Amino acid sequence: MFGSVLFAQNTSDAIQEGNNNMATINQTGGNTSNVDQRDLDNVATVTQDGENTSTVNQDFEGHTATVNQTGENTSLVDQHGESHEGYVTQTGTNNNSTLLQGNHGADDDHVANIDQSGTDNVSYVRQIDNKNIADVDQVGDRNDVNINQSGDHNHTNSNSSVISQTGNDNKTMTDQTVVTSANAVPSNTEVVTQNGDYNWSNLVQNGDYNSSSVTQSGGTSGGSNGYSNEADVMQTGEDNTSTITQGASGTISADNMATVNQSGMLGNTSTITQNGANTATVTQSN
Repeated sequence: MFGSVLFAQNTSDAIQEGNNNMATINQTGGNTSNVDQRDLDNVATVTQDGENTSTVNQDFEGHTATVNQTGENTSLVDQHGESHEGYVTQTGTNNNSTLLQGNHGADDDHVANIDQSGTDNVSYVRQIDNKNIADVDQVGDRNDVNINQSGDHNHTNSNSSVISQTGNDNKTMTDQTVVTSANAVPSNTEVVTQNGDYNWSNLVQNGDYNSSSVTQSGGTSGGSNGYSNEADVMQTGEDNTSTITQGASGTISADNMATVNQSGMLGNTSTITQNGANTATVTQSN
C-alpha cells in the first residue's frame, strides 16, 4: 500500500476592482498571500500562521487593511489616497514590515499601527500629507524602525509618531516635515521609548511647534559607537521643544551621548537628563 504526505503550502491571490471591495484570507502553513484592491470601499484582512509572506495593495477611497502573522514573516501594506488605516501584527523571528500610505492622488487620514515581537525586526513606515499617525511597538533584539512623515497641517499635530522598543541594539530613525502652522500647537510630535542596551535614536523635525521626547534606559556600554544610549535630535523652525532622558535612575555604568541642534528665530527649548557617564551637546541658532 502506498500513501502520500500532504504539506500545507497555501498560496492565495485575490484581485478586486471597483465598488465595495472586501477580501478575507485565513491560512495556516507555509503561506503566501497577495491582495490587490482598487477603487472605493476597500477592506482586506489576512491572517497567516507559519513562514508567511503577505502583500496588500489598496488604491483609492476607504482603505482598511489588517494583517496578522505568526512565524518568520514579511508583510507589505501599500495604501494610496483617502481614508487609510493599516495595522500589522507579527510574532516570530526576522520579521520585516513595510507600510506605505498615501501618494497617488489625494492623501488623507493615515493611521498606521505595526506591532512586532521577536528578534531582528525591521519596520518602515512612510506617510505623505494630511493627518498622519504612526504607532510602532517592537519587542526583541536588534530592532530597527524608520518613519518618514510629511504633511501640510490640515489637522493639528498632523505628523505624530510613537515608537516603543524593548531589547538590545534598538535603532530608530524618523523624519517629520510639515508646512508652518498658524496655531500654537506642535506640528510634529515624536515620542521614542527604548528599553535595553545599545539604543540609538535619530530624529529630524522640520516646521514650527515641533515636540520630541526620547527616553533611553540602556545600562551597558559598548554599542556601535561605544555608548549605551545615543540620541540625535535636529529641529528646524520656531517654538521647538526637545526632551531627552538617558540611563535609568541610579545607573552608573551607562555611557550616554545626546546631541540637539535647534535652528529658528525664537522659542526653542532643550532639556537633557542623563544618568551615568554622559556627553551632551546643545546648539541653538537663529
